[in-house]
Amino acid sequence: MEPRSSAEPARAAHTDAPFDAPVVAVWRGDLVESVHRGRYVVRDVRGETLDSLGDPAGYVHLRSSAKPFQALPLVFSGAADAFGLTSEELAVACASHSAEPRHLAAVRSILRKAGLSEDDLQNGIHPPRHAPTAARLARNGEQPRHIHGNCSGKHAGMLAVCVHAGWDPAGYRDAEGPLQKLVRRTVAKLCSMEPEEVRLAGDGCSVPVFALPLENLALGFACLAAGGAEDFPEDLLEAVVRVRDAMREYPGMVAGTGRFDTRLMEATDLIAKSGAEGVFAAASPVEPGWGFALKISDGASRAVAPAALAALAGRGVRVSEEMKVQTVTDLHGEKVGKVAPLAHADLRDRSRREEPLKKPE
Repeated sequence: MEPRSSAEPARAAHTDAPFDAPVVAVWRGDLVESVHRGRYVVRDVRGETLDSLGDPAGYVHLRSSAKPFQALPLVFSGAADAFGLTSEELAVACASHSAEPRHLAAVRSILRKAGLSEDDLQNGIHPPRHAPTAARLARNGEQPRHIHGNCSGKHAGMLAVCVHAGWDPAGYRDAEGPLQKLVRRTVAKLCSMEPEEVRLAGDGCSVPVFALPLENLALGFACLAAGGAEDFPEDLLEAVVRVRDAMREYPGMVAGTGRFDTRLMEATDLIAKSGAEGVFAAASPVEPGWGFALKISDGASRAVAPAALAALAGRGVRVSEEMKVQTVTDLHGEKVGKVAPLAHADLRDRSRREEPLKKPE
């Protein structure tokens, strides 16, 4: 496989700290209390860079922003059709869900259709993000289980692929096993890289996490939104379209009520997926189409939405003012500050001049 564009072979050895710029400020009263730095890039499906800030060639761990790519084998392997999975279930396989009842029902359905149960999940345990679900467990004296983890949909999808392919489901997390090797090749293909250029580490949910240049993540999302690229085989093209359409049809399954990914997809024509440590990717399917990738340097999740929306405004993405700026409140609920983007049009100049930051209007 020849990469369509982007990475030179030497890029795999890129280890220098990337140059990042101030993108979001936290204001308390009239003073800046904190500043978050970051970088982003916008690319089209041909690999052309349309906009960028900072170093787009620096490697980042994709974390959960890779989930739509990781869900593709569920479709092109034939597992989704063999088990009769719905679009809603494909969407939860791409999700970092909140463990709302609809999310748990979809995950259980995938497992049941594949002849498995919650006991087969190995994604790790954390409390549900959905407050009513967490409260219900507490009232009933129950502990959170694997299915309540935000990655349980992804893991259920991976288990289904193993069952369909005849691979041992118990080894689905193994980086050297057939499933994770297939997933790595799939991520590489979407992002126009060779598999060995895609670095591996351990994710929070215990499957391999992928690292690649930020610009290749943007390219991968551009391909996802566009329904693939010219050199994609037919089965991969079909999988890309079905996963993309499932995310668009069921944005509430990809994150959850009130979550940024869900709200952005509900308000626009974009597909979007956040990842831990301040990683975010989105893409527009509207011709000519483009993909966007963002990394917040310190990993702060509070900076993701303001930084992303400020940059996406340059692509014509319009959302409510309430989505752009987060209010900082005291313990009485009274406003004492804000988390707001810095005007991205002059970030490059400011980073060179080191001028003081101006308070947003």
